[in-house]
Amino acid sequence: MGDHIAVSAEEVFDELGGEYERAFAGLPGQDEALRWLTERLPAGGRVLDVGSGTGKPVAATLADAGFRVTGIDVSATMVELARSQVPGAEFRLADVRTYEPTERFDAVCVFFPLLLMPQRDVVASLERIASWLAPGGYLLFATVPGDLDDTTLTWMGRGMNVSSLPADEFPTRLERLGLTVLHRHTATFQPDSRIAGPEEHLFLRARRGGPVAAPAHALLGPYPHPARYRGPHALSTEAWAAFEPHFRRNDVDAVVDALTGRRRILDVGGGTGSGVRAIAARHGSCTTVEPNRDREAAIQHLPEHGITVHPGRAEHLPFPDGSFDAVTASWVLHYTDDPEAAVGEMLRVLDRDDPHARIVLVQGTPDNHMVELLNRHCVIPAGEQADHQGHLLHLAARQCVEAGLTDVAYRRVDAALIPDPGAPDRQAAQTARILADFWHAHRPDNPAMRASLEQDLLAHYSAGHQAVDDSAVLLTARRP
Repeated sequence: MGDHIAVSAEEVFDELGGEYERAFAGLPGQDEALRWLTERLPAGGRVLDVGSGTGKPVAATLADAGFRVTGIDVSATMVELARSQVPGAEFRLADVRTYEPTERFDAVCVFFPLLLMPQRDVVASLERIASWLAPGGYLLFATVPGDLDDTTLTWMGRGMNVSSLPADEFPTRLERLGLTVLHRHTATFQPDSRIAGPEEHLFLRARRGGPVAAPAHALLGPYPHPARYRGPHALSTEAWAAFEPHFRRNDVDAVVDALTGRRRILDVGGGTGSGVRAIAARHGSCTTVEPNRDREAAIQHLPEHGITVHPGRAEHLPFPDGSFDAVTASWVLHYTDDPEAAVGEMLRVLDRDDPHARIVLVQGTPDNHMVELLNRHCVIPAGEQADHQGHLLHLAARQCVEAGLTDVAYRRVDAALIPDPGAPDRQAAQTARILADFWHAHRPDNPAMRASLEQDLLAHYSAGHQAVDDSAVLLTARRP
């Protein structure tokens, strides 16, 4: 490059091409922000990626998650790379300073594209970007902060003129533009390149105000939802005792993590106590309610300290208003007579004056194989309405939003039913017995359900599968 000064972003990134992607792959703040965003965007949400570069990781991550992604970049080389690498998104050759979108977006991602322009254009671009957000839309923003205006620097071995603003000025300007800054983080990053030095990065997450609804989300499918709740399933202590030793779950750890910082925690539906024990071990204490007397007694005799158990149902919690700073319920709503009444009670006993109070719920994913098997071989043959886990979470999210807990996030958590090791026919027989008894243990047609399940599961295990997927959705709702 010699003493040549690159005068435009087009020139810089046309020269860099894929070298930029390699040097800045695995940027922790960017990866974390994308995970955060995908947990909150509505199904099929519209996302604009400003300075989309090669399309990775931003556009690729969001397109793979099912969102409608448009990327804009001033470099023709980058646009062509992005089109070849991320066919599920749309990319356009455009400058943020002149681009005119025809729609508003549920999210706009702006990772480092405003550096190679005069400081006045940085300010004007922030104003334009903020105007492109739909009500309730999210902004992910990152830059290298500094009071710089066309300052000549060397970056990636190339001389260029760089502009930015002091770190404190970016959130201040976003607030003036009508956005609420939700998160601010600074970090030092060393690019994976021998010609690039460490950089200070500023990451911001913000949201435009406006009407807040409980949006549709991919993890709440399949759509359309049923018109009404199907009514509770029946689960016996014996059926759960047969199931639990084979239930390999990550949802307990996910719930415990989601409760970080909370001290007055209520677990609704304590079951055999596995979740209660984990919460108490990490957070010092846990109160639980359990309607089944045998399970209540089992929790009473747990050796761990800090566990308090009460008899009671989710629809009628035996506590005063505002007693807890967190309420959680895992795999509970489909056993309630009235899931909306149950969530209403959880919200009643939650201390919503605490700015960090939250509701944490766990139910099944749309592609949960175990629920699909139960619907096909047991629920529908029994003449019942099919189970729909996403509908329950949608009802709960709507109530949380109406109660002011408008930061609603959804995350997939792995779980599975794993039979004892053995030949496929033995595994199929064991799993069929567990599943047929799970919700329909005492029905006269239970043997026919078991036989139907066994035939299906024999093909499943013969194909080399070692488990039945029982993956979950973790819903977290809190004040923004």
